[in-house]
Amino acid sequence: MRSQESQQNNLVIEKEQKYVETRHKVEAITDKLGEGVDEGIKETVTALLANGLSTSQSCEGHIGGRGEGYPWVEICVPEPNGWEEDEKKQEEWKTENLKQQKRVVDIFSEFYRERNTPFDARLNFRYIGAFGEFRIQSIGSETIVLVSPDEQKQKLEEYRKEMADFTEFLKNRFLEK
Repeated sequence: MRSQESQQNNLVIEKEQKYVETRHKVEAITDKLGEGVDEGIKETVTALLANGLSTSQSCEGHIGGRGEGYPWVEICVPEPNGWEEDEKKQEEWKTENLKQQKRVVDIFSEFYRERNTPFDARLNFRYIGAFGEFRIQSIGSETIVLVSPDEQKQKLEEYRKEMADFTEFLKNRFLEK
């Protein structure tokens, strides 16, 4: 009995360590301009990576100025070498991205099973590429520009909260499996 309990404790510690290591990797990510991942989306990127999903870009959401007025994370497996000239590699790349979509659909099904969320705040996909790349963002994200600045601030907070709740769900899912 003690041995089994000890093994479970070790597994929990290993998972927690892996999560922390993933967070350190996210801290080191920079874009072409040397900018790091937005502070408000780092935990989401960490949770997605820990759950085996490939992220390529993200934004915490900004009102006015740089970025979009809502949080989002792009999911895309790394492009294979030589994909530009190779239809087979293109098809394989698309298939791998579609597998990522399927995983996210399954995760969304779990997340929303008993969750009551305003429809526009619910997370969904926005397809962004010919090879199956997609963004996770709230359903109402792109219509945020149609409302007043005060409503934009309110919606941004609602959408950030939904992303944060999803992040917490992902983190717990990873640590408990």
